[in-house]
Amino acid sequence: MLPTARMSIMRWLVTKALTIPIVLFVVVSILVALTTPILDQIMMKSIEVEIRRAIFTNPQYANVPMEIKLQMAERMKEELIKALGLDQPWYVKMIKYTFSLLTFQPIYARVLTTRIINPGSPDAYLIVLERIPFTVYLFTTSSILTMALAIPLGLLAARRPGGIIDRMISTWSIFSISMPWWWVAMVMIWVFAYQLRIFPGPEYQTDWTNPVSVAYRAALPVLTITLTSTGVVAYRIRSILLDILTEDFVMTERAKGVPERMLLFKHVLRVAAPPIVTMVLLTIVLSIVSGAILTEAVFNWFGLGTLYWEAVVSNDIPVILVLTYISTLLYLITRFVLDILYTILDPRIRRA
Repeated sequence: MLPTARMSIMRWLVTKALTIPIVLFVVVSILVALTTPILDQIMMKSIEVEIRRAIFTNPQYANVPMEIKLQMAERMKEELIKALGLDQPWYVKMIKYTFSLLTFQPIYARVLTTRIINPGSPDAYLIVLERIPFTVYLFTTSSILTMALAIPLGLLAARRPGGIIDRMISTWSIFSISMPWWWVAMVMIWVFAYQLRIFPGPEYQTDWTNPVSVAYRAALPVLTITLTSTGVVAYRIRSILLDILTEDFVMTERAKGVPERMLLFKHVLRVAAPPIVTMVLLTIVLSIVSGAILTEAVFNWFGLGTLYWEAVVSNDIPVILVLTYISTLLYLITRFVLDILYTILDPRIRRA
């Protein structure tokens, strides 16, 4: 690669990297500006809880007259309000909340959701970070299995358009798109959990700290996601490969006598790598950041999708803010990683 081209790519990547904190700041600032009054209310509730624990329910002050306790509580309330900056103008508090969110400082949730680790902690970040591994486990496993099936099927369909495998994939994709996903999931639960009793149902009491119990519980949702996704992904890969197979360089390689198998794996699949990698990474990340609310709700999975629903129902703004911030951060990082992978996988970008 020429030095000028290398410098051009580096400038391009640096520009992309600098947009990440700018976008994050804008998104978080808008969200915090809209929710600052609610965050103030939550902080005041936290102050009341702290005063109650420190004075009114403290055995040390059991014999202190109520009038003295009220005076102590008022002084403590004033000190905490000043210490937390709740007496400052709204725009100052907005900047403070934004900085706290961007720097992963504790943000206290309104309602304590179902917890496994540190069940007494109201920190929204701990609540969200506890759920992330379960969502990552579920959707990353499903995506790996889906791609392991979809890529070979897409290759076979592209090699013989109109063949048996091609027609099978087309039918499979139409079925996956047309059928309501929640209905398919409920049918899978009814068949495999309640009729055949092979997998546990949504009511199964899972030990979320035990990897074996989690894997057993994840088997049915992983199977369902894989079955409903493979046909669609294979059809997309087949379409990408068919478009590439019509390009001039493919005709040239065939004219040289290159075997069809070598042509597909060495040339066509390499050119198709950028869009396929983009599809895979964005599918995984978007599933993780949203927690696929419907998926986790149907299977009662202990992940981000369920947490989203719990936070919306209970109006737990801090949890929603943290979920939105982490989702945006993961999406922007993924886009940046994809930009880097494009420069590696596609020689045309390196030459641009």
